[in-house]
Amino acid sequence: MMTTASKRKKEKRAEEITAKKVKEKIRDHEKGKRTELTDAKCRGLQFRITDEAATWTVRARLFGKQRRWIIGNSEVAPEIARERASEVRAWCRRGSDPEKLVTEFMTGISIAHQVRVSGERPVRSWDWIEAVDKFMDHIMDCRSPDTYDDYARTLGGRRRLDRSKRHSRVAELSRFNGKQVAAISREEIAECVADICKRAYSQGLHVLRILGSMWSFLGDDTRRRQTSVTPNFLLRVKPPERPQPMISRPALSVIQLFDKDREDRRRDVPSPMAMGRAVAIARSGALGERASLAVQLLAFSLQRRRAIIGCYQMDFLVMADWNDPDADMVWSIPPFMRKRSNKRRAHLPHIVVLTGAGAKTIRQLDELDLGEYPYYFPVRAKPGKKTKNPYADPSFVNHALQFMPGVDMSPHGWRRGFASHGEREFGLSLGEIKLILDHSEGAPAGDVTAESYALDPLLQKKKQIMTFWTNWLETQTQAAIAADPGLLNADALKDSIYRARYGEERWLKRESKRQKFSEAAE
Repeated sequence: MMTTASKRKKEKRAEEITAKKVKEKIRDHEKGKRTELTDAKCRGLQFRITDEAATWTVRARLFGKQRRWIIGNSEVAPEIARERASEVRAWCRRGSDPEKLVTEFMTGISIAHQVRVSGERPVRSWDWIEAVDKFMDHIMDCRSPDTYDDYARTLGGRRRLDRSKRHSRVAELSRFNGKQVAAISREEIAECVADICKRAYSQGLHVLRILGSMWSFLGDDTRRRQTSVTPNFLLRVKPPERPQPMISRPALSVIQLFDKDREDRRRDVPSPMAMGRAVAIARSGALGERASLAVQLLAFSLQRRRAIIGCYQMDFLVMADWNDPDADMVWSIPPFMRKRSNKRRAHLPHIVVLTGAGAKTIRQLDELDLGEYPYYFPVRAKPGKKTKNPYADPSFVNHALQFMPGVDMSPHGWRRGFASHGEREFGLSLGEIKLILDHSEGAPAGDVTAESYALDPLLQKKKQIMTFWTNWLETQTQAAIAADPGLLNADALKDSIYRARYGEERWLKRESKRQKFSEAAE
């Protein structure tokens, strides 16, 4: 921000430029230096002298970015230069690119003739498919494989593992087929996003973010001559407002205030009883062994499902003796398993301390057969079939939670539950919550000391927080079992999960086959 003293200094430098001053400056100009005169009567107008030329220039902000245009040479009178500068700035305020206007000033070719000629000779650009392919090549080089797959499924890009095939794209984007990206207007993109939002609002927002990234890539200085795309083209495109459903407002308890998020159901905070119930079902034996341990590791580590499913045997260290059943463990999550970010420690592992049940879960996983690669959740694929990763798909964790009776929560719900209940139950600060959830390691954004100097992993502090969380969650698990002793009945839970997953009809068929087999055995 400019201080008062610097403003006064700038105002002192600015003075009305006259024809006499222009001639004096040109005559007295020293070789090898640049001379500038700033006009006090017209904002942004300058007369600049270099060894090569003497020109009038004007600065203005277009699409959120400061730019400069040359609007005349030394033969142009100051009065004319001010008129031209004012007109250029007026175009920018209206959100119009004054390029053709500046061309008319410098060459004398009218805007109408420029439009007519540009209509006869289309500007150089890429068509939609070519632009998507080049953008996806850039994403493959600079972003994670998961980001590439996400963008490719939205835009219809090539598949990573088989470049001869393409993903299906979002249907509304088909309107851009065969079009040059330079010819696609901001209004067309806004209409496309609005149509997607009518069908699926969150998907419309996601498509807008991806298109914004794509247009920033196309409008970069290094490729603008090839695409003719204007920088910051989509800066002002806004999605339509989310329609608000009519809802009743019953009296709520304190916990219910954040139990149900009516705007986005996926942002629900699970109740303590729901989290305890999920852990109890996972321990009951009703799930498969790996599915059970995946849910427990999710609950007691509070990390993202991708880190859970891709955890590697060598990523875990014991803080004491491995044979000690009560020893805490340290989990080092590598950068490529973390959420991509340019913030603090994004290039370093995220360190998690596992205490109690969390450390016990790792010991149980270590006793399983890990196969060719030491991943705790290896992919189940047919022999000889190529897979994207050597570990299972992250949806494995979703499926383990999805059909639990009396449990309605997503894998991310554990992190949301920790953040919300942790503040109330054990008085955690937001910084401590961020420290566990891998949100910039609890450091404020832009904190240089935290980003570059204070790099201790804070193991003792993390251990204290995770001990509180583990003990609290164990208490909720016992409370859930006391409220519903049926959580100890593995067979009944298995039947309930099977019916929820496959439906009543298929369950009845299975029971009929079981009964016939039992009668035949007798």
